Amino acid sequence: MGSRATADPPIPDFDSDPIPANRSLEERLGLVGESEIYDSLWFTTLIQSWESLVLILSTFWCILLARVVTQKLRLNGSPNLCYAVEFILVILPCILLVTVAVDYSYHIGLVMFLVTLWFLRRTKALERARIRSHFDLGGNRPMAFSVLRALTHLITAICILAIDFGSFYRPYRKSRQFGAKLMDTGIGLFVFTMAMVSRRTRHWSDLRRSVLYSALPLILLGLARTVAILMLGYGQDAHEYGQHLNAFFTLGFTKFLGALVGLLARKDLHLLPLGFGLLLIHQFGLSVLGISDYVMDEDVERSNLFDANREGLVSLPGFVALYLVSIYVNRWMVATTLLSYSELVKKLRRLFYLVLILWSLFVISTYGIGISRVTCNFGYVIWMLAIGSTTLWASFGAIDLVINSVMPWEANQLEEQEKGLLTGDTPVKGREKSIVPFTINQALNQNGLTFFLVANILTGGVNIFLEPEDRSNFESVLILLVYMFIATKMAHELLKRGVRIA
Repeated sequence: MGSRATADPPIPDFDSDPIPANRSLEERLGLVGESEIYDSLWFTTLIQSWESLVLILSTFWCILLARVVTQKLRLNGSPNLCYAVEFILVILPCILLVTVAVDYSYHIGLVMFLVTLWFLRRTKALERARIRSHFDLGGNRPMAFSVLRALTHLITAICILAIDFGSFYRPYRKSRQFGAKLMDTGIGLFVFTMAMVSRRTRHWSDLRRSVLYSALPLILLGLARTVAILMLGYGQDAHEYGQHLNAFFTLGFTKFLGALVGLLARKDLHLLPLGFGLLLIHQFGLSVLGISDYVMDEDVERSNLFDANREGLVSLPGFVALYLVSIYVNRWMVATTLLSYSELVKKLRRLFYLVLILWSLFVISTYGIGISRVTCNFGYVIWMLAIGSTTLWASFGAIDLVINSVMPWEANQLEEQEKGLLTGDTPVKGREKSIVPFTINQALNQNGLTFFLVANILTGGVNIFLEPEDRSNFESVLILLVYMFIATKMAHELLKRGVRIA
């Protein structure tokens, strides 16, 4: 078939003395040799996806740990101390797990599993959950949504700089054509989480609002990034989005086209066949009409605007399909947010069935057509839906069912004003004292785009002035910590002051 997986070229070794940790799971199991590390055979792709999921869920577990510790220590009245604890418990482990500590990721995962079992037994959380009168998931913006959005921002921000260091775990790098590596998840999860805070376009006024306040700013940022790169002579891999396009363009055009296509849906349920119908047509073009071969053929010259940016343009239908289906998942999850115990368990069970179906489709897609971020094919969209749904299931279960049954967050009358931080709405300005759980999460949800812009600017500065490819493992971790401190602290200060930029 036209889009069957082919081998990625080996990535040059930027580290003359690579650390033993930079070995993939298939190497450690003795399944493949050194020359086959980047060969995207279907089984290797499955292993890549597993490694990516382990990292995502490990970081998610660290967020849960930070919630328990900060609330147990009653740090909500001290926003700076709360931030410091969360930085140590969430950001530091994530940096280590993509660099020098990757060889211990499965040992750390085992510890996380055992601690979870101990917590469930010690607190009797499941028994407490059964006797609760109701479960309030948080309205249209449940905490599970904000956790997934912040998780995406954190991992992406860390990886866009960490990749330039020799200590970065090489199998996490983006696939050139086919593959399911950690950095392949970035743009897909951004689209998924963008849909989490979006609604179906019902009227032309909704379309104008989406274009003016969401799509247009992203497109302008994409244009600014392209102009800046051309002026500075900063390198850009044309095999990601093309010579001139970038992730901001993809997000902006996806938002615009998704809002436009959404007008065809009379109700939320119609988004499901609309999205999958578009996805099947997209895959037909990739596989049967040979569009996938055209996109990935390096002999095709970039002689005109379309050829030069074929990766970014051809992938748009797939991202729009992902956006539409993700909106439906969002609307289904928040259709009823005040639930009894049996209703919550029923919803979690149905979400778990969806997770099983999506991962089964992912395995089939991996064998049949491959997983390609470059073209955003059927397999890639299913993969993003599987990761997003898995994280949502884990988040609703861990936060709403377990943690809130043991350590409920009970806001007093003054703290009711802070509900904007819990739901994603704009918080009241001028409040500095009562910061809700998941401080960094809420900061990134309030000013996620601002955070990501600062992270991109800092990444460019590090590459220009600090020569990351020449840094030792210790230096690379130290630089990453300072970089993430500056970016997250900026967002945290805005949160404390109730300032929302973008």
